[in-house]
Amino acid sequence: MRHHRGAWILAVITTLSFYLSGCGSNTGSEKKEIAIQVNNSKISLAEFNDLIKFDAYADPEMELTADTRDLFIKYLVRKELLIQEAARLKLDSKKEFIQTIERYWEATLIRNLLDLKSAQLKKEVLITDEEIDACYSKNRERFVQTLEAEKEGIKCLLESKELEKKLEKWIKSLRDCADVNVNKALLSGK
Repeated sequence: MRHHRGAWILAVITTLSFYLSGCGSNTGSEKKEIAIQVNNSKISLAEFNDLIKFDAYADPEMELTADTRDLFIKYLVRKELLIQEAARLKLDSKKEFIQTIERYWEATLIRNLLDLKSAQLKKEVLITDEEIDACYSKNRERFVQTLEAEKEGIKCLLESKELEKKLEKWIKSLRDCADVNVNKALLSGK
């Protein structure tokens, strides 16, 4: 099962990298303007613009100037050269690489699931003024400012704690509904 999932993950990543590097086939009569070509790998102008927009979104301090555009082009060429060399050496099919991709894929999938569930559960979290007052009174020595000045921070803290409790309860319900068997004797080496 794990081997098949690893192969599936590798296939998805390979497909995505071909798409991002412009190796996918053109559909119909659509002609792509090739902005960058590194050996057989091609990046169309539209793909380049999508990539640079994504980078600019990921780094809000990035200004799209002629200089940053030139640096981004150099980065893409260098990245493609390194990817091609790694593929030539068949590093992309090594067990360690596939395991790393699996772990990254799993971690990203879990993070996305928890983000989605947190957004859903956050709608159920309501912190009252009484709860905020009680927290402030109970922990008065920890606060430097007045209740009014600390109110928003306390509310965020209480919301975060409540959300964490709801997430843990949800995860416990998943486990309670699942068929989980742990062979402790085998795992402990006995």
